[in-house]
Amino acid sequence: MVTATERKVNLSFEAKNKAQDGFVASTASRVLFSGAFGAGKTIALLTKALRLSQEYPKNFGYICRKVRATIELSTLKTFFDLVCPRELIAHYNKDKFFVTLINGSQLLFGGLDDPLKLGSLGAGGIGFAAIDEAIETNEDDWRMLEGRLRLPGVPHQIFAATNPGPPSHYLYVMFFKNELGEVYQASSFDNPALPDDYLERLNEFEGVYKDRYVLGLWKGLEGLVYSSFNDDVCLIPRFEIDKSWPVYTAHDFGSVNPAALFYAGNPGTGDFYAFAEYLPGIEMGHHDHVESFKTICEGRTVLKRVGGNHQETGERAAYTSEGWPITEPKHSLDKALQ
Repeated sequence: MVTATERKVNLSFEAKNKAQDGFVASTASRVLFSGAFGAGKTIALLTKALRLSQEYPKNFGYICRKVRATIELSTLKTFFDLVCPRELIAHYNKDKFFVTLINGSQLLFGGLDDPLKLGSLGAGGIGFAAIDEAIETNEDDWRMLEGRLRLPGVPHQIFAATNPGPPSHYLYVMFFKNELGEVYQASSFDNPALPDDYLERLNEFEGVYKDRYVLGLWKGLEGLVYSSFNDDVCLIPRFEIDKSWPVYTAHDFGSVNPAALFYAGNPGTGDFYAFAEYLPGIEMGHHDHVESFKTICEGRTVLKRVGGNHQETGERAAYTSEGWPITEPKHSLDKALQ
C-alpha cells in the first residue's frame, strides 16, 4: 500500500491523434469520443478520468459500461495495465472495483444495469462520469448519471467513448443533431501505432461495417441485411439475359403489397443478375400473381422459389396449389426477418 500522500507523480500521455488530444483536454460539460476500431478511445477516456482525479484531490468519478460484468477484463484492465501508474494508488478494493488514489480521489468502476444502485451513487454526488462503449447505453442511462454530477468543489463532466452506430441512436441526436456537447472523431487510420496487418484486415470490411468500425462514421440502419450494396458496383446497364441461365425467385407475401424479385445466374461466372421485379400495387389473388410470375419467366427454367417467414406456411401452400411452389427461406427464423 502506498501512503506517501506528498509524493508527486507526473502523468505521461502521448496522444496518437488529434481526437485523443482534444477529448482529454476538453473542459466541456459533455464530451464524446466517437471512433472506429483501434482509434484509442478507451485509453483517452481513462486518461481523462485520471487527470480529473489528479488535478482535483478528493474528486469522485464513476467509470462504467452498460453491464458491470463486462468491465473487469476490458476497461478496468486497460486502466491498470496502460493508464494508471501504480505509485498513484493508495488502495484497491477488488470486490467493488473501487480505486483510492494517494491524493484522496476515488474512482469506482461499475455498470449501468442496476438503476437502484446508481440512484445512491456517491453520498454527496460525483464529480465526473465516464462511459466506455457508450453505444450500448440508452438515454435513460445518460440522464441518470448526469443527475449525480453535484460533488462540491470540482468541475462536473460526463464524457463517453464509443464506436459509431445508426443516426437514430440518442448519442448521435444529442451530439451531432442537437449539438449539446463537444465531439471528437477518429478513424482506425488515425492511429499510427496500429500494426499494418491489422489495418489490412480492417480494410477488407465492407458496407456499414467499414463505415462504422474502420472510417468511424455514423452510417447504416439497424438490422440492415444488404449492408454491402453499392450503387456504383451493383447497378449495371441492362442487357439481354440468356434464357438458358437458371432463374431464382424471392417473394414477399401480402394481400395488398406483395413483391417478388427474379434473379438469373450465369453458369460460367457464378454471378447473379436481378432482371425483373414484381410490384403489382393492387390487391390480387394467388392465381393472378402466379400467372404474372409465369409470364415474367416464360421460356426460362426456374430452379428455386423462396419466400415468407416461418409462420407463413399457408401462403406458401396457396402459391404451390396454383403451380408455383415456394419454399421457406433458410434463415426465416432470424429475428431481423420476422
